Amino acid sequence: MNIILIGNYEPDNQFSMRIFAELMEEGYRKSAINVTLIRPDVFFSKLSSGKSNLFKWLGYIDKFILFSMKLLVLRVKFFLLNQTIYYHICDHSNAFYLYFLPQKKTIITCHDVLAIQSGLGFTGTYCTTTKSGVVLQKIILNALCRAKKLATVSEYTLNQLKIIDTKPTITKKWKSIHNALSNKFTPSNNDEIEKLLNKHKQLRNQEFILHVGSSLERKNRILLVKLINELKTEWNGILVLAGDSLSTELVELIDKLKVKDKILQIYRPQQTEIISLYSICQAMIFPSYSEGFGWPIIEAQACGAPVITSNKAPMMTEVGGNAALYADPNDTDSFVNQFQKLKNKEFRAEVIRLGFENAKRFNFDNTINQYINLIKN
Repeated sequence: MNIILIGNYEPDNQFSMRIFAELMEEGYRKSAINVTLIRPDVFFSKLSSGKSNLFKWLGYIDKFILFSMKLLVLRVKFFLLNQTIYYHICDHSNAFYLYFLPQKKTIITCHDVLAIQSGLGFTGTYCTTTKSGVVLQKIILNALCRAKKLATVSEYTLNQLKIIDTKPTITKKWKSIHNALSNKFTPSNNDEIEKLLNKHKQLRNQEFILHVGSSLERKNRILLVKLINELKTEWNGILVLAGDSLSTELVELIDKLKVKDKILQIYRPQQTEIISLYSICQAMIFPSYSEGFGWPIIEAQACGAPVITSNKAPMMTEVGGNAALYADPNDTDSFVNQFQKLKNKEFRAEVIRLGFENAKRFNFDNTINQYINLIKN
């Protein structure tokens, strides 16, 4: 079997989507499948001279015109060579490419429909969409709904997609396949931890709460800043925000609450650093309002971190299982109360034990086998 994986445009810096594509590439290869990972080439966007709005539109030319032409050329080439090729679009935001690929031999992974819902005017998505974004999300939705074969990363996302399906009469093979957990996510050894502590000396002999993610509104980092403010008189730890830059709103709140000395930002850490952070944190707190899945939950559990996350689907219903603690993302005190429970050493040890067990559900080989079956059937 030959599979071409279609990844994301590198300048868009969609870190989790890059990880997903690389995981799928690794999994297919281990299953003795010939796999090639391709992405749109960076060409016109180089001419933007650092102007963000111009970069966006030139990037659209790279992604939607040049790369679409490349896919057509590849399709014709393989047809002339009489080669059977399957395609896997790794991110639903690239569903547009389905128009240039054979429908019966192409699968799409849908990670969430939050931006699409926002573009359609849904409330409660905690996503904002520009006028051009509304048009783009409608194009993405129409392409998604043409897919004969599609996998969502959770049942929750699958049900959301079915609600907004614009082509319900088309015969489809849509199913939920949970994200896989890379085998690299295990507790760090002392050498890796020491590397982290040497790089970030503030963490040596320091308890900390960890959040992995971005400053998007739906990630709810504001609650984390309020949480560290609530805890500062009774707990001498700090908050580590690992991932993208802090938003202006977040910086203003940190200054207002005077908790700058209680917060350490680690900008886009390497995977080995993230694993070490998971391995030694007091807790990984993930208070998102909305997610398609919630990868950091199982990553943290696999590395031995207690997890506190939102009492919302799919975090509570499908991902965290009986191994995470849950709280209301609109209520800082509920997260404080759950964190305080971890002071009990026996309780904390049991949460960690259950976390290791829960992480085993997201078996890498099982996920790959489900994708292969979806492609073949």
